[in-house]
Amino acid sequence: MLPEFFRRYAPELLIAFFGLIFLVGAFCGIGGEAGAFLTSALDVALFVILAMLVYLATRHPAFRWIAVFWLLIMVAGLAALAVGFGAIAILPAEMLETEEIDPETVDLAMAVEIALLLLGALVAGFASLVGLSRRFRVWLAGYLPFDPDSLLHTVALVVILAMILIPPIPLLVTGVPPFLSEQFLGLLLESGDLLANTVTLDAYTLFWTLVGSFFIAGAFVWRTGRETLERLGLVRPTGRQVVLAVVAALALVAAFHFIDLALAMLMGWLGIPVTDEDAVNLLFAGALTLPGVIMASVAAGFGEEVSIRGLLQPRFGILLPALLFASLHAFQYSWDGLVSVFFAGIIFAYIRRYTNTTTSAITHTVYDLVLFSMMLVGMSI
Repeated sequence: MLPEFFRRYAPELLIAFFGLIFLVGAFCGIGGEAGAFLTSALDVALFVILAMLVYLATRHPAFRWIAVFWLLIMVAGLAALAVGFGAIAILPAEMLETEEIDPETVDLAMAVEIALLLLGALVAGFASLVGLSRRFRVWLAGYLPFDPDSLLHTVALVVILAMILIPPIPLLVTGVPPFLSEQFLGLLLESGDLLANTVTLDAYTLFWTLVGSFFIAGAFVWRTGRETLERLGLVRPTGRQVVLAVVAALALVAAFHFIDLALAMLMGWLGIPVTDEDAVNLLFAGALTLPGVIMASVAAGFGEEVSIRGLLQPRFGILLPALLFASLHAFQYSWDGLVSVFFAGIIFAYIRRYTNTTTSAITHTVYDLVLFSMMLVGMSI
């Protein structure tokens, strides 16, 4: 009785469940482990609700407009988030500490940067809505295996475009990744967040990412659990595939050591600021313990591969998810880092194509594990 009831009303129940989680996590101010658990679900909750609204639109046409409205809210929210983080890299530290803006201390250059930040986020947000154009979707579908007349694929395309175009705006305007700015790192140091135990946070993020991807892929809505795992490419890898993943990860670490140096030299020659490695080490300092390194690697490896390569790649090909993968790192890396992440994403994508998501996730996990371990050893020397 209960399974049949859940199957019939799964979208409504999931909207209610994740909506409640979002409201409690965002507005109730719960602390401790429970608060960290709920906070880790906030981003995922928005995407699951959007997917469920789209699924409901197949039953009730009115939900089509609700889904589009929710989509627009999410695009606007992403633009506002980018502006907020970008402003941290622009405004003086004293303004951020007092949370008050004194007009007399705002010079012309600062005002211009803020204006460009707002304009850039606005233009990027509107540009992502080109995915709502059927003509554009039909053209794109000539190269990618998605259905241009599917509301689900249309909504997913807009989300992908928004997440590709909007996050790099602060870096484009300020030249500094928001998370590596002196102001942001100063706020982290003062709040003590760098000293917090990030192991549980990474575990919670991984949990919610996997759960969210599972439901967005249609679990219990129009796919069984096993069908959903197959759709995401989460299958048991062969021994040969595991060996391939480990060898590929180690080869990538060696290769990207030289690729990253070459990119940094090229960007420096072009006069483009490169990623500040000391600031990166400081940003990740809270995770650079042995348990933190392991959990961060697993969370990034499996979370990103399942959501990007497993969920999106079968419908949107290799290029768009790889661009999305790079753009998701735009708050913490400069352009040399983003190009490097993009190249890595392309390689993970081909591993996913010729094997499965589990193998690409193992590759990604081992790759991050080696890099984080090198950072850990470097800090301890």
